[in-house]
Amino acid sequence: MRISKSIIVAGLLLMFVIQPIGVVFAQDEEGFVRRSVISKKDAFVLSAVYPGLGQMTAGQKYKGVSLFLAETVSLLFAINSHENYNTLQKVYDRDLNEFNKEMREYSDASEMYKDLQERNDELDNMHTIRNTAFIAAGVIYAYNIIDALFFSPSASESQRAETRSSKVVVRSALIDRNPGILLSKSF
Repeated sequence: MRISKSIIVAGLLLMFVIQPIGVVFAQDEEGFVRRSVISKKDAFVLSAVYPGLGQMTAGQKYKGVSLFLAETVSLLFAINSHENYNTLQKVYDRDLNEFNKEMREYSDASEMYKDLQERNDELDNMHTIRNTAFIAAGVIYAYNIIDALFFSPSASESQRAETRSSKVVVRSALIDRNPGILLSKSF
């Protein structure tokens, strides 16, 4: 349930973030979908919004899709592990308060203490997993920005990549006056 909730929230957030991206591209009066050449500056801006978008529109389709998927998966994993960590923390705190309040016999207290120690270890592991997922998302984002700044193709290279015959086409487009990125596959 929490995973599906996290996926829905991430999807809605992604749609909210991506929707205004194409505003910089004006609609061509003669056509429904307009082809454009993207500059390094535009690739950087798109990459800053979400990893992989700048690379996809600059002609580096596989790298862009890979960065996009890697960032999405790492963020979903981070959100899920954060929720699990918070749940475990609440249960641990509740049980610790219960342990501290009541007087017990030594054997019951010893067993409960061992159980609390195991839960504390599990909580520490979940904390490490959560932090690792957030660090991975940050590293992917940083790599994406560096790639967009230094390794993205120039506008002429982007245009050549756009005109190459390819079965997968990624381009900026305005569809029904809504800006965005068009991903199409021809067979």
